[in-house]
Amino acid sequence: KPPMLLFSCAVSSAQAPASVPPNDWAHTVKLNNGVAMPLISLGTWQYSPAVAESTVRLGLSLGYNHIDAALDYKNQRSVGKALAEHDRASYFLTTKVPSRTSASSAFADTSKDLAADLEQLGLSYVDLMLVHFPPVGNTLHCAAMQEQWRALESFYRAKKARAIGVSNYCQSSLRCIARAANVTPAVNQIKYHIGMGPDPIGLRSYGDRLGIVTQAYSPLGDGTGELISGALVTGIGAKHNKSGAQVSLRWVVGHGVPVSTKSTSASHLTANLDLFGWEVSAQEKEALDAATSPKGHPSFMCDA
Repeated sequence: KPPMLLFSCAVSSAQAPASVPPNDWAHTVKLNNGVAMPLISLGTWQYSPAVAESTVRLGLSLGYNHIDAALDYKNQRSVGKALAEHDRASYFLTTKVPSRTSASSAFADTSKDLAADLEQLGLSYVDLMLVHFPPVGNTLHCAAMQEQWRALESFYRAKKARAIGVSNYCQSSLRCIARAANVTPAVNQIKYHIGMGPDPIGLRSYGDRLGIVTQAYSPLGDGTGELISGALVTGIGAKHNKSGAQVSLRWVVGHGVPVSTKSTSASHLTANLDLFGWEVSAQEKEALDAATSPKGHPSFMCDA
């Protein structure tokens, strides 16, 4: 297996400014370089610019302090408008750059994308920068993946990101970049929800061994209401005076996995923050762990 790569950078205090709800910074995960990342983030995928701006503004007012964006979402200028109303130290911002397939141009093209992220968001740095996904063909383009990672390392060394990582990477993808990397990815953001099991394709445990935090997207599944209104999660929720969706999200963070959620509803956003101070029983957790539906795969770009 690839070696664990150790590195360090300045660690910012996880204490929130007084203007942010105090419980907002109570639950974080420490990344492999010491940076504290809030466990719950608010996603902006598939939102029009106007909806992205209003949702980020709403989420920040309700106590969210971690916003998840991406260059490919094509709404970052609007996200940046909402962020500009808040002190920079009061929130954690994750964004992403798309994959590249040409080894000869991957470094330069990625560097341009990284600069575009900052320009669109109106920021001088981000807290976490991710490669959004491996290229089609995955490690057939290993040299390009390594060059892209080199661009992120340069961005990190320039203090334009407090941490860098990947998304939708499988073990083979991680092994590819590890062969040339000087910095271990801090995060691998993947699809992760009930029905996939606690360690889908062994990817979470693989990341754990390398010091890579697994982060969940699509924690309620895609195109199904099973993890919101299904009998398993609503039955458990009824015993704790919680919704089915809260049970599904609690299962994720109960496994120590940070989660990215999405909603434009104030009531749903508030409920999605209520994941702590309660837990499912050992028997309930066992049933949730054993669920095989809805099905899902950690990455849409690779298998192992």
